Amino acid sequence: MQNNGDKRATMRAKKERDDFQDARAVYCGRALKVVIALIAVAAVAASVPALARADFPITSLLIYTIGMGFVAMPLCLYYEVLLKRAKGAGDINPAG
Repeated sequence: MQNNGDKRATMRAKKERDDFQDARAVYCGRALKVVIALIAVAAVAASVPALARADFPITSLLIYTIGMGFVAMPLCLYYEVLLKRAKGAGDINPAG
């Protein structure tokens, strides 16, 4: 005999897991936008003292480059993985 209650419970658990993955992807996307905004604000704030002089704001460039390369980019890659999981892309192979 088949137990239909188990099948419904399995489907309900899958839907809850999908909802959790969608929520996590949305949260990560918002966090990514906040991080990018904070990095941009920090770079602008670091460039303000250099605006009074004729110097190029190296500090601002370093903050922006390092922030985007080492903070925002890994978060962006993680967000992409979450989106692929949420859409049910199956096997995620970073090599292509």
